Amino acid sequence: MNIKYLLLLTSIASSLVATTAWSQTSMEFNNNKNSYSTQRQVQSSTISISAATLSQPHILIVNVSRGNIDGLIKLNGRVLQNIKDRNTRIDLSSYLSRGTNTIEILGKYNIKNASVKVELVAPQTQVSQQTSNNGSLNQTIILQVR
Repeated sequence: MNIKYLLLLTSIASSLVATTAWSQTSMEFNNNKNSYSTQRQVQSSTISISAATLSQPHILIVNVSRGNIDGLIKLNGRVLQNIKDRNTRIDLSSYLSRGTNTIEILGKYNIKNASVKVELVAPQTQVSQQTSNNGSLNQTIILQVR
C-alpha cells in the first residue's frame, strides 16, 4: 500500500505549536470460502493558535484528486458540513472557541489510487495532510485556541 503523508506548517507567529500522529491498523480474515481484508488509517495534527485570530477566516479545504467523496466535517462531535464533491471549503472561524477544538474529517472516496488532501489555512498557519490509495478518509485536526 502506497500511503503519502505530508504535513506542511508555515508560521510567522512564535505561538504556533504543532504535533502530528499517524496510525494504521490492518486486519485479514480467512475462512474456507472467503478472504476478507480491512484497513484503517488515522492522521492527526495538534495546533495551537491565538484567540485573537478568530475574527479572521480559518478555512478548511478538502480536495479529492479524482472521483468524488462521501463524508462529513465534524467539530467537537457536531456535524458542520457534508462532503459530496471533489472540492469542499468551510470557514471554521465562527464555530471555534477558546480551548480545545477537535475537527474530524471522515469519509469514503470511490476511485482507487485517488488522493485526498485536507488543508487548514488560517492567519499565520497552514496545515496540510494528504492520504491516498485506501478509499477511506479519517483525519483529525486539534486546534488549541489560547
